[in-house]
Amino acid sequence: MPEFRRLPDWDQRADRGTRLTDPVVTVRQLSRFGFARRPLTRIDHALVFSAPDGSYDTYLPPLRPTRAGAAAKRYTAVYEVDMGVHPVREEITLPSDDDAFEFAVAVELSWQVVDPARFVASRHRDVPRLLVGELERAARAVTRRFPVSRSAAAEEALLREVHAQGVPGARAGLTADWTVRLRGDREVIDHVRRMRSIDHEATEQIRAEHLGREHDAAIDRRVREQDVLQSGRAAEFEEQQHRLRLRQQRWQHTEEVDRARARLELQQVNEEKIAFYEKHLEQGGVRAWALLLADRPGDISTVVASLRQDQLEMIKAQLELAKELLKGDSAEGHELEAPKVQAFQAMVDVLDQRLPGVTARSTAGGRLTVSMPQDAPGTEAPRYGGPSPSPFPGWHPPPGYGSTPLEPNRAEGPAEAPDTAEPGTTGPGVKKPGTEKPGTAGPGEEGAGT
Repeated sequence: MPEFRRLPDWDQRADRGTRLTDPVVTVRQLSRFGFARRPLTRIDHALVFSAPDGSYDTYLPPLRPTRAGAAAKRYTAVYEVDMGVHPVREEITLPSDDDAFEFAVAVELSWQVVDPARFVASRHRDVPRLLVGELERAARAVTRRFPVSRSAAAEEALLREVHAQGVPGARAGLTADWTVRLRGDREVIDHVRRMRSIDHEATEQIRAEHLGREHDAAIDRRVREQDVLQSGRAAEFEEQQHRLRLRQQRWQHTEEVDRARARLELQQVNEEKIAFYEKHLEQGGVRAWALLLADRPGDISTVVASLRQDQLEMIKAQLELAKELLKGDSAEGHELEAPKVQAFQAMVDVLDQRLPGVTARSTAGGRLTVSMPQDAPGTEAPRYGGPSPSPFPGWHPPPGYGSTPLEPNRAEGPAEAPDTAEPGTTGPGVKKPGTEKPGTAGPGEEGAGT
C-alpha cells in the first residue's frame, strides 16, 4: 500500500458528505523515495500517478502501487480522485422563438468519474459547469423553434436531441444521469396564472349562480316536504291519541265492570260466610268449638279445657236449679210438676255424667238410652265443607260433643221429653233467653253458645 512522506501540494479537505465540483481531492509532488509509513489516502479513492514521459497510471480502489514499483517508474506526482456519485441541480434559461420570452429550465444531474486518468488529463475543475454547459449548447438550437407557450413540446424535443448527442461529460471520463424540465419565464407564468384565475373566478360565479338557483329550489322543495310531513305527523298523532283515549275508556270500563263483579262476588262470599257461621253459631256449644278447631287444630288443648270448664259450670247450675225446684216453696204443686220432672232428669244426667248435646230416652224395658244428634232422622249434613258427623267408619264422638239436642219423641209422651238442651237452642221445657230468673242460668250455658 502506498504511503507518502510529504504533505499534499493541494488538498480540498473533503469527506464523504462534502459537495464536490472537482473530483480531484489532493495533488502531491513526488520525489524518488516519496513514500512514507503513514497512510494518506482513502480506500474508495483512485490514485492517478503521472510519469516523466507525461503518461498517467491509474490504480482503482482498492489497488495501490508498491514502493518498489513506484520507485522504478519514477512517478513525479499523484492525484487522488473521488469516484463517488454526486447529485447536482441547476436552474438555467434558454431562449424561445421570441427574445422577449425565455424558457426556465431545471436540470437535475448525478455524475461520477469512471476514467480518473482521462479526467486528470482533461484539466477540468468544475464538473457541474462542464455538464450543464454541454446540455445548454445542445438545447439552444432546439428551444429556438418553440414559443414559451409550448414548453411541453420544447421539452420533449430537447430530450430527444440531447440523448442523440450521447452522455454529457463522456470526453472527460465522466458518466452522468440527467433530466430537464422546461417552463415559461416568470412573467409568462404569472400572466397565465392571472388569466386562469380570471377564468376560474368567472366560472365560479356562473356556477355559484346556477347552483344558487338550484339550492333555492331545493330549499323550497324541502320546506314544502317538511310541511307535508308535519301535517301528516300531526294527523297521525291525533289519530293515535284518539285510539289511545278510546282504549283507555275501554280499559276503565273493563276495570269498573271487574270491580263491580268482584264486589258482587265478595258480597256473595260474605253472605255464604255469614250463612255458614250463622248456622254453626246458632247451634252453639260443641259445634262452635268444632268450627274453631277446623281452622286452628293446634288449639285443641285450649278447647278441651274450655269444654270441661263449661261442663262443670253447667252441672253446678243444674244442681242449683234442681235444689230450688225440689224445695217447692216458690210455687204451687201443680205448677212445679213439670219442672220437678226436669230437675229429676237433670240429676239423672249428672249421675250419668252426660255432656251438653246428648239426649236420654227411656226404652220400653225401662232402660235409659242416649241419643246423639247425628242419630236423629232427617238431620242434614253440615254445609260449606263443615266436619261430617262421623269422619271415620265405626267411630262416634263422645257424649256431649254433638250438635243441638234432639227433639223428644211425640209418641212416647212427656216422660221421654228431653231434660236438657244446649245453651242457645229452643225446644220444649227450655226457657228463652231473658225469661229465666236471675241465677238460674249457669256460665256454662252462655259459654257454650260462644
